[in-house]
Amino acid sequence: MKRSFLLGLLLLLTAVFVVPTFAATAVDATRPVLVQAENVDTAAEIVNDFGGQVNEELAIINAVSADVLVASVSAISDDPRTVAVYDDNMAEIAGRNNKRPSRSQFGAAFPEVMGADVAWEAGVTGDSVTVAVLDTGIANQRWIRERIVERYDALDNGPRKTDPHGHGTMMASLIGNDRTYRRLYVSVAPEVQFVDVRVLDSEGKGTYTDIVEGLNWVLENKDELNIRVVNMSLMSAVNGPYWADPINQSVEALWEAGIVVVAAAGNGGSDPMTISAPGNDPFIITVGAFTDNYTPDDLSDDYIAPFSGAGPTEMGFIKPDIVAPGAHMAAKAPNNSIFAQENPDLNVRGNYYKIAGTSAATAVTSGAIALMLDANPDMTPDEVKYALMASAQSAAYDDGQLVWSVFQQGAGRISLHESVLNPPEGEANVGMEPGGTYVGPVAYQTDDDGSNGKFVIVDEEGNPIADAEGYSWLGGYSWLGGYSWLGGYSWLGGYSWLGGYSWLGGYSWLGSVDDWQDWSTDAVWQSGYSWLGGYSWLGGYSWLGGYSWLGGYSWLGGYSWLGIAEFPEATPPSP
Repeated sequence: MKRSFLLGLLLLLTAVFVVPTFAATAVDATRPVLVQAENVDTAAEIVNDFGGQVNEELAIINAVSADVLVASVSAISDDPRTVAVYDDNMAEIAGRNNKRPSRSQFGAAFPEVMGADVAWEAGVTGDSVTVAVLDTGIANQRWIRERIVERYDALDNGPRKTDPHGHGTMMASLIGNDRTYRRLYVSVAPEVQFVDVRVLDSEGKGTYTDIVEGLNWVLENKDELNIRVVNMSLMSAVNGPYWADPINQSVEALWEAGIVVVAAAGNGGSDPMTISAPGNDPFIITVGAFTDNYTPDDLSDDYIAPFSGAGPTEMGFIKPDIVAPGAHMAAKAPNNSIFAQENPDLNVRGNYYKIAGTSAATAVTSGAIALMLDANPDMTPDEVKYALMASAQSAAYDDGQLVWSVFQQGAGRISLHESVLNPPEGEANVGMEPGGTYVGPVAYQTDDDGSNGKFVIVDEEGNPIADAEGYSWLGGYSWLGGYSWLGGYSWLGGYSWLGGYSWLGGYSWLGSVDDWQDWSTDAVWQSGYSWLGGYSWLGGYSWLGGYSWLGGYSWLGGYSWLGIAEFPEATPPSP
């Protein structure tokens, strides 16, 4: 008999939600935090009552960003008006530099690899859609100047700078560059409109405060500016359950308001649980990266990029949702930007630079979604996500076994051949409501002696789903309606790469749930964390052996989520 363990609630000893011990802290030392209450006014009142300084109002999550005395943090947390207190964490770009490129390898084939040229031939170019790019900014270059309908700078650092780093401009270039190379566009949605929301600084880094402020501004201006898509080619550490993260709370608010949010899986792959925030959120579209290996016409040598973050998430959800081109990508960057100055060897011609990372894969996916919404303007975010995943192509051998696990490739590589002009009908996130606290269907199980550890997809009682070895969803199986592959999509048989091509090279997946190379040994993570104590899927989702979501939400040894916030009990999706 096997024991079922909750995958997600790993003891994160390095989590920012852990309150650090201050050995010698000055009495007047302050700490940047986000204070959440019933509304913004109450949050500000709490901060003022304890002598803190309010910096920003973050209405999207009913919180304020503030500097408060370290000595008063616990008292603020204990105040009955306080919902939660979070550290003002950091995020950064999800970019990753390539090796020095060959001048002959321009890296402009990715639109064709995705099938964007099929949409262009039908007159679909994204011109009716606005994409908000939350990044380092977008430079005021001629190719994009007239299509930036608005700019917003969430950074409080003086005069407006369009894009001192260069990363945001490169993401915009991948999404909607209207220049051509060999008669083909060097982007996915060449006539899309842009909103520039600068949330990251000249080093490609930003605080939660600035990112949430930017998302708040998008929510307030979505209707006036026709913002349908938000691109977040950035990543932050996962410091607790997704629902206890201010950025995750914000992206779910946008999703509920009708905006498709696209986020990077992160570049921490290929180890398990390397999906970054906010890509760990089950609602939004999370993108991993693959490479065409410089042979766009030959799918047989394509492979998952080694840096691409892998699932499951900390709460047991399957991520990434899809994978997209994310290696040797040619994108425009200002020649005087920090990126260009620090990476002259990545220049391929003019002001085109080679870039790689799940940030690039996220950007081209945002462009793909712009095409989908241009052709199908009434689609909701859940319908868009469903269509992308249902039309994706999974890498499989001729016998139907997967080349890569769903935790690496999700539903497979993005394909615009069907999703734009004839999108599959259905909805993702069935039975789930933004703001909920859901647990995913993935569990880590071992034999009674702790050996033979493996990831499995289980039902609501913790029992492995039949045919899980091939990851068959049995013609539309959904885990309590919460994470579904509806419409009859199956991982078994017929889903190889365009007529039988397989993904080869790099990592090997033998099609079995029982083993993923080097993932675990005797139920112990490579990082040294051990799944001990057990987890019960029944009777209130409590950790056996001391890990409890009740009565303080503390981790073993005194570690707690911030130590100053209480979070709701995790519940499965409704049927």
